[in-house]
Amino acid sequence: MDTSSRNIGEIILTNDIGFEIENIKLHYPNCRIYFESNFQIDHARAVIDECYISSNTLKCIVIAGDNFNSQAQNTLLKVLEEPPLNIKFILITKSKNAILPTILSRMIVFNKKYTMQREEFDLDLKSLSLASIRDYIKDLNYLSKEDLRRKIEDLLFSLQKVGIRLNSSELDCFSSAISQAESGGNAKYIFLVLLLMILENKRRNNNFDKNL
Repeated sequence: MDTSSRNIGEIILTNDIGFEIENIKLHYPNCRIYFESNFQIDHARAVIDECYISSNTLKCIVIAGDNFNSQAQNTLLKVLEEPPLNIKFILITKSKNAILPTILSRMIVFNKKYTMQREEFDLDLKSLSLASIRDYIKDLNYLSKEDLRRKIEDLLFSLQKVGIRLNSSELDCFSSAISQAESGGNAKYIFLVLLLMILENKRRNNNFDKNL
């Protein structure tokens, strides 16, 4: 098979599986997540069923877990090596030893365990207000493309840490923000949009809780 006509799968080694999943959602809007602490053969069969559901756009199938049953991995081997049209596989786990050598040899491995520890966003999200957003934007200095992208990811990480959950359209806003950062977008405008969105999220959810 011509490898240029297919999407070669990826393996991501990380200390934070949940964060990597959220990051992938930003980059692949058409995404299916299979996250099991102990990935078994039944889960592998569900993945195979999903990958043969046709899609007109690229569909990313994420297979994540701490441990992967050997039989489950062998079941997946063929589709990982030759994925159907418009299917991309990403495996996420904490240890390279969790993956069989036969799969490791067929996919690109990205080791993110050695990267710098994710920093918390430098604004208190729990007490977010229009005033704190205004002050933050006013004091925000120029950021390089790389630093701007990292700060957007820090914001996403901090939202998860304080328990602020985003819906699909809000995740799309983060995806758009990263695209703008990579295109040299204005940091003040990007964070104004994101922080106002988060403030509205907090107000909406607070009102929902009061009505329960």
